[in-house]
Amino acid sequence: MTLPSWRLGTLSAACALVLTGCSHSTPEQTMADEPRRPNVVLLFSDDLGYADTGFQDQSTDVETPHLDKLAALGASFSAGYVTGTVCGPSRAGLMTGRYQQRFGYQDIVTPYSRDAEVPAGLDINTPIFANYLFDEGYRTGMIGKWHDADPAEYWPHNRGFEEFFGFNNGAATYYVGPMNEAKFDYKPEAAMYRNGKLEGNFDEYLTDKFGDEAVDYIERHKEQPFFLYVAFNAIHSPMEPRQIDMDRFAHIEDENRRKAVAMNYNMDNNIGKIVDKLEAEGLMEDTIIFFLSDNGGKLNDNFSLNTPLRGEKGSFWEGGIRIPFTATWKGTILPEQRIDEPVIALDILATSLAAAGIEQQPHWQLEGENLLPLLTGKQEQLDDRFLFWANSRGWALRDRDWKLYNQNFHNQQAPVLFNLSADMEEQHELSQTHPDQAARLLAAYQAWDADNELPRWGRNRTEYPHYNGHLDVEARKKIPQDVLDAAMEANEVRRAKARATIDALVRD
Repeated sequence: MTLPSWRLGTLSAACALVLTGCSHSTPEQTMADEPRRPNVVLLFSDDLGYADTGFQDQSTDVETPHLDKLAALGASFSAGYVTGTVCGPSRAGLMTGRYQQRFGYQDIVTPYSRDAEVPAGLDINTPIFANYLFDEGYRTGMIGKWHDADPAEYWPHNRGFEEFFGFNNGAATYYVGPMNEAKFDYKPEAAMYRNGKLEGNFDEYLTDKFGDEAVDYIERHKEQPFFLYVAFNAIHSPMEPRQIDMDRFAHIEDENRRKAVAMNYNMDNNIGKIVDKLEAEGLMEDTIIFFLSDNGGKLNDNFSLNTPLRGEKGSFWEGGIRIPFTATWKGTILPEQRIDEPVIALDILATSLAAAGIEQQPHWQLEGENLLPLLTGKQEQLDDRFLFWANSRGWALRDRDWKLYNQNFHNQQAPVLFNLSADMEEQHELSQTHPDQAARLLAAYQAWDADNELPRWGRNRTEYPHYNGHLDVEARKKIPQDVLDAAMEANEVRRAKARATIDALVRD
């Protein structure tokens, strides 16, 4: 694992204070004389709707017994949020514990940048979740979807994670295993890697593979505190459930919805594998577990449901940013809690550091809150605060009751105001009857935004004139259409064969 430059400076300064020299201690050495700190397991789903888990009690067609169990063993949040409306920005906020707008990550990384010298990805000088825990002696592993810049220095195994198995793209076929090596030739960002090395072919459905990799990680590191980040790509498109799971939900008439429910059920089973392994190893009381989705569901893409919320992935309506969210720590977090206090993904890093007994440093500039006093019943609610969202298409913020939303500030449309405590469906616009609240929230947004960096990349070539090479887009544009069509057809043939191989193994 390569240490990021922000840590190298810290280590150099520490070495200067030690006359006998300095060497970076291993996690085993660091933790040898300390009481065991809790493991941190972060389970992240993709494009899962607000209604797509049983514990949300909003949909009658989903089956998520293992997620329901996690919620029952701990707390679920009725007003849990992520920091972005789409994959990349949401993950950047989660991993850094800071609003991603602070470092220009308002939108998914694109091939076009504002400035030639600005990095196209999560700045490697910005510490992330794994850095903080690795530096305190934790083993660190990541499995699943990363979705950041192309160059190797941006990948998880060079960002504080000792181990990485997964892919670096917005989506991947769930039947990639038998054709992974061929996938590398056709679309390398959607192939699976172990650290920086292409993984060989494997005969396993991708969600199952991620679950098994997580179980194996726990087996290998159960003796030391570990941070395990499992970022499933389920239930993001392409909609490719296993046939055995489709058969289970044959009673759902809408085939598109049946696919979403089947893929969700499979993800839940793999979360069950992880929890079962923790239980088998006697680690549930030594592990804090978080589950959430990266954004709301995309109703006509993966056919998830955000009931009863308005909007979907990509918007700042509640359906785009409000997601299923749980926290579990057996014996520490009180069970059977349904908490209405607004919380956000930024709080996960702050809470994990507090659970590990790691004191935050002011220069880290973390922006989440430690939720443990709330989760353990020591405090009834969090201090008053604003939660913020922004990208190139709009912005929003809320406090305990009120939300102000400007869906297109470039056109100077007036922001709309809602009282979410009384109207979570956002059906009653109140800016004319409560102008004082609208003015108060607008001032708070403007003060927050003053500390943000301009977006570093985007699709408007006037604003973002520098081609940064992301996903080799310009080179791909030069490939003749007949060559692209032939490659697509060949890939579909490979995909069909891969699916037949895996489904046959599952049936057997």
